[in-house]
Formats: sequence, C-alpha cells, structure tokens
Amino acid sequence: MTEGVETAVMTIRPGEPSELDVFADFWLAMFEEIGNLHERDMSPDWRARFRRYFERRIAGGEARFFVACDGSEIAGTAGAMIADGYPFDVHAIKRGYIFGVRVAPAHRNKGLATQLTEASVAFLQQAGCKKIRLHASPFGRPVYERLGFTPTNEMELR
Repeated sequence: MTEGVETAVMTIRPGEPSELDVFADFWLAMFEEIGNLHERDMSPDWRARFRRYFERRIAGGEARFFVACDGSEIAGTAGAMIADGYPFDVHAIKRGYIFGVRVAPAHRNKGLATQLTEASVAFLQQAGCKKIRLHASPFGRPVYERLGFTPTNEMELR
C-alpha cells in the first residue's frame, strides 16, 4: 500500500445493467475532467448508443463494468472489455481494454481506482486476454504504473 493512501472500506462488485446510465455519467465525467471530450461534442443519442453497445457486449460475456459502492452510493467505476473489430477479429488473439476508471472526488485517494482496475484486469485475464491496454490520464498514470502497465508506441493525430 502506498504511504498516505487511506484504504477504502467499500464494496467492489460487477455493475448491473440497470446501472449503465450511472456508468455513462462517470465515463463522461472522466473525459470532461481531463478536457479530452465533452458531451456537446458527441451525438445527441450517445447515451442510448452507449447503453445498447454495452448491453450487447455484457450479455455476450465480452464486457463488464465494476462499481465501488459506499452503501447504496456508487463512488467509482471501471469498465473492461475484450477488444473487438480490426485487427482483433483478424488475428484472433484476445486483447483486453480497460476504460472509464473514475472515482468521485469525495472518495479519491483511498485506493478505489486501484481496486477497480484490479477487478477489471482479473475479468480480462479470466476471459483469456493475452494483453490489456488502457489510455491513462495524468491522474491515473501512477495507479496503472504501480499495477505493471507500461507505455506503448500508440500515437494520435488530431
């Protein structure tokens, strides 16, 4: 355990389909906090598209999201899915992707992001993923590095 980090006494559990809207809220808030994406930039029906996509992937056992709960309050989220599309459908080597790791400000620095990421990694490893990737925000990078993630050569043109 890192010095100065309080351990959270919360429940980490798989999310329920009925909580997909909350997960979408956390996912969007994560992007907005880092200034990477804003709701105004997305399709007006993005929430319905988000829900349909993840309902299908979860039902197929290809995705799962996790929540950190303080009683009935959701304090954090993380998502994990088996990568789909090109090139994964071609080479048939399972790779995982972790996304949407966010903890509400009032619950930060308690180890929740680490616990949520560990639950996501475990799901993907059990699904047979050989590699797991994520896109790290400046806030999350130290968490992921402690868990053994290393930078890749991925680049982006905007």
